[in-house]
Amino acid sequence: MSVAYPTPGGAYTAVRNRPPSAGTAESLVLAALVLQVIGAAVLIIGLSVALGVSVVTPFAYSWVVAIVAVVIGGIALLFLYLAYEYSYRRIKAGEYEAAQTPTLLIGILSLFVGIVPGILYIVGYAKLGDAVREQRSMFVPPPAGVAAGTLAPGAGTQVACRGCGRVYLVGQFPFCPNCGQKIGA
Repeated sequence: MSVAYPTPGGAYTAVRNRPPSAGTAESLVLAALVLQVIGAAVLIIGLSVALGVSVVTPFAYSWVVAIVAVVIGGIALLFLYLAYEYSYRRIKAGEYEAAQTPTLLIGILSLFVGIVPGILYIVGYAKLGDAVREQRSMFVPPPAGVAAGTLAPGAGTQVACRGCGRVYLVGQFPFCPNCGQKIGA
C-alpha cells in the first residue's frame, strides 16, 4: 500500500487470517444470541405485564409475583451477558480454544430454555473445534535440519511475501501471517 493508506493491522489482520470454520461458528453464535435476545425480551415483557397486574390489582401474594419477575428477568439478562462476553467476544477476538467450553456450557443450558438457540450453540461449539484444528494446521514448521535464523539471506531457502515484503523460511507458512497473501510460487 502507500503512505496515505497504510496496511491495516490489529483486529483487522486477525479477522482476515482466521480459519473458515471460525466465521461459521461466529455466525451460529450470533444467531443464537439474537434468538435469545428475542426470547428474553418476550419473557421480560410478559413478566412486566404480570408485575403490572399484581400492582394494579393487588392480591395476597402479589409481592411474590414481583420478586419472581425481577429474579427471572435478571437471570435472563445475566445469561445473555455471559453468552456474549465468554462466547461471542472470544470468537471475534480469535480465541477459539477459550470460547469452546463456554459455548458448549451455554448451549447445554440453552436447551432447557429454548431448543433452537441451544442447538445453534452446540453446532457452533463443533465449528470452534474445526477452527482450532484449522488454525493449528496453518503453521508449517521450518525444513528439517534447519534452525530458524541460521539461514543466509541469499541461501535460496527464504522467500519474501509479495503482499508485505516480510521474509519467511520456505514452507514455514502457506499464507503470510501479516497480510494473508499466499507465500511461494
